[in-house]
Amino acid sequence: MSTQPGQTTSAVAFTVDGVRRGMRAAVPMGIGVAVYGVVFGLLARQVGLTGAENVLMNVVVFAGAAQTASLESWSYPLPIISIVMTTLLINLRLILLGAAARPWLQELPDRKVYPMLHVMADEGWSIAMNARRGGERDIGFFLGTNLFVGLCWLPAIAIGHLAGGGVGDPARIGLDFAFTAIFAATLFSGYRSRFDLIPWGAAGAAALLAHWLLPGTWFVLVGGVTGFVVGFLFASPATLPDASHDGAP
Repeated sequence: MSTQPGQTTSAVAFTVDGVRRGMRAAVPMGIGVAVYGVVFGLLARQVGLTGAENVLMNVVVFAGAAQTASLESWSYPLPIISIVMTTLLINLRLILLGAAARPWLQELPDRKVYPMLHVMADEGWSIAMNARRGGERDIGFFLGTNLFVGLCWLPAIAIGHLAGGGVGDPARIGLDFAFTAIFAATLFSGYRSRFDLIPWGAAGAAALLAHWLLPGTWFVLVGGVTGFVVGFLFASPATLPDASHDGAP
């Protein structure tokens, strides 16, 4: 059974067509992710990771923001506790992303949901959730957007690693800005109305204050939780998703 955007149904739709449409929708963002993947490959090689270690990290962890932050403290012998805590704190935002995706994915068995959550990335999640607001109900679309991001990221890592010896410092040629540009594009792709500026502004202000007052990367969690709480408190029925479209009882 295939479900087109805007079509409502009480059945769970998880189709190959949905995966294809999701992958097509993620092409522009995937190109940007690939650029950043090259940067990460360069940086990982420069701190001493081998090609195999670089690929293994990205298959097992698959969290570009946390991985990049961990490289800043990467030295030998490895400060394992520092790296683990940095990765944990930055990835706590994925709890919020997973919670937002739950109403869409909860109809599938766990054996299908958890592999999808492993490849869930900020960029793919953003594209999929924006499509859901527009009426998309095929869970294959969610898988397709995130899968395409991963398929762009991993080869780019290998390319960056292979090229790393001859590029030098990525900041010299502006490649370090790729990550910031990707997240800015992800943020503004979700803009719907001026109401969005309230939780965005609150999240930004809280994160900035936490960055000044707290050590490490706590500002990521503080900003995310603040934005969520403010958005929930100020939401009106008109800005909330229409649950009647979910096929839920």
